[in-house]
Amino acid sequence: MRRALRVELRRGTAPLAAVAMFGAGVWMLAVHPDDWAGRWAGLANYLRMSLLILCALMIAAGAWQSGRERRRDIDELIASTPRPGWQPLAVAWLAVTVAGVAGLLVAFAGAAVLIARVATYAGGGWWWTLTVGVIALAAAAAVGVLVGRLVPLRVAAPIAGLATYLGLAIVTYWDGTPGAWLSPVYGGWAVYSRVPGRVTALQAAWLVVLTVLLLAAAARQRRASLLAGGLAVAVAVPITTGPGTHRLPADPAAVTLVCTSSGPQVCLSRINAFLIDDVTTVVQPILGRLDGIPGAPRRAADQAAQPTGQSIERDDRTVWLNLDYQSTALGGLASRKNLRADFRQVTRTRCEDPSGVRSIDMRVYRTDTLATDWMLDEAATPDDLPLTRLRALPEPAQRSWFAAYLDAAHRCDTSALIRLGEQP
Repeated sequence: MRRALRVELRRGTAPLAAVAMFGAGVWMLAVHPDDWAGRWAGLANYLRMSLLILCALMIAAGAWQSGRERRRDIDELIASTPRPGWQPLAVAWLAVTVAGVAGLLVAFAGAAVLIARVATYAGGGWWWTLTVGVIALAAAAAVGVLVGRLVPLRVAAPIAGLATYLGLAIVTYWDGTPGAWLSPVYGGWAVYSRVPGRVTALQAAWLVVLTVLLLAAAARQRRASLLAGGLAVAVAVPITTGPGTHRLPADPAAVTLVCTSSGPQVCLSRINAFLIDDVTTVVQPILGRLDGIPGAPRRAADQAAQPTGQSIERDDRTVWLNLDYQSTALGGLASRKNLRADFRQVTRTRCEDPSGVRSIDMRVYRTDTLATDWMLDEAATPDDLPLTRLRALPEPAQRSWFAAYLDAAHRCDTSALIRLGEQP
């Protein structure tokens, strides 16, 4: 069997599977580095997200490899050999699985090198998330082997791959429901979320049993198929009755705050702390501009560490920064503009009419925009007369105007807000 495996790894579909998975892995990593850069958990989650495409490739490779004997009309010859009937099938599956997984892991190893340079948190059980993804690729190859045995046509491989992509894409709409755990594709939980160990173990068991079921069915092993089918049902039931993917608690160690020791306080969660120098460069000048103004925020903090259920609209003198997609492949800040935009929560008036409906008065909106431009020290355009007039005032008068704005916005005094916008 070992000799047969070595032959398949050199001459069969396996080398092409390795190249295809390596290329797909590199492409997926290059498309969205902001999803994984700087975070080990982000890399593991991104591999699971990439399974939408990677599983389709593995199924296509498995189907092509498995259907090869029947396309060449040598399946009866192979069946006449003294080897067990399941052995050639197992070799075909194992060759595609080993080659495909190896090609993918080589691609992700490059990303791991980049992460190791800057990562500030290595906990959270991300290894298990990654392991489940690898098992899912083995299960996908088993699906392909079964398809190849049932439909030996050449078009079976690409059609099976496309059908898998569409099927997994549809299943992603189950996000948030416990049934979503049956799919190997990443369920949208945050990088700082903690997936319960029980759920991860059940997912791994489900995929292993599913792999055995598919291979047994392809080898026409009836007893093994029935046993694996029963185990699959037994494992699937507790998975579908567990917590949804959007109700996972945060990992306390991952969201522990790491704060600056000088200047206006900037605090990032431990998992995002590799960005603290770049974030501080952008955020501290804005906080310094607001320092001492009544009602203005005194610090900025990572939204990952925000107390559960607390809205960013709560007046706690803190600006909450969204850093989920704010890292480059090398671990730097992806967008200064988006980070500055998080301060708009300070100047977003949230007032309701007596019926509880939020109303938007364009005059109030223009005042909000004026306050935002002043706070962020935006350049005034020639036709932006209100901002030009505000900037022409002495610095103490400008700060008094902004304090009056914050007070009026807090009291939802629409008349005062309109007046401030018309006469800065």
